Amino acid sequence: MKYGLILCCWLLVLSACRNNQKAIMTAVAETGMLQDKEENGFHYRLQYMPPTKNSEMDLLRFRLKISNSDGSAIKNTSEVAYTYGLDSMFAFVNVTDTTAPVDIVRVANGNIGGLEYMLVFDRPLAYSQVNCRLLFKDYLFNHKYITFPVQGAAINHIDSLSLHL
Repeated sequence: MKYGLILCCWLLVLSACRNNQKAIMTAVAETGMLQDKEENGFHYRLQYMPPTKNSEMDLLRFRLKISNSDGSAIKNTSEVAYTYGLDSMFAFVNVTDTTAPVDIVRVANGNIGGLEYMLVFDRPLAYSQVNCRLLFKDYLFNHKYITFPVQGAAINHIDSLSLHL
């Protein structure tokens, strides 16, 4: 009887955690913090990654996945230019304040069809409700500026769900 009660409590806790993750992913999609863009045969997907602990609140994290629009593999991605020196290609703009990334890491997740990067920025003290955006100076694929609009209120909402505030 005692073990059955413990098992029921664990199942309840696990289902609550699962529902919270579902709520976070729903909020990410609904607030525009999961964005897809097509540009000259390439597909760009930007996703905001909320913090999981209060100690991570000083940084903003995004995942950027780049792939071919037709699903074929991107060629020559093992070259050094796709992995190193990427910090000059990204910026987070909050009205007139432009922040360079703290770190850009190529995610080694076995993705054969494309590339994935983890973008890490210092969190601004306050967000603009209108003019926040993430800039990508794409010198690797299209040689264009690609802009992703970011809503500060959406970041605050997703963070509050993630940290149970």
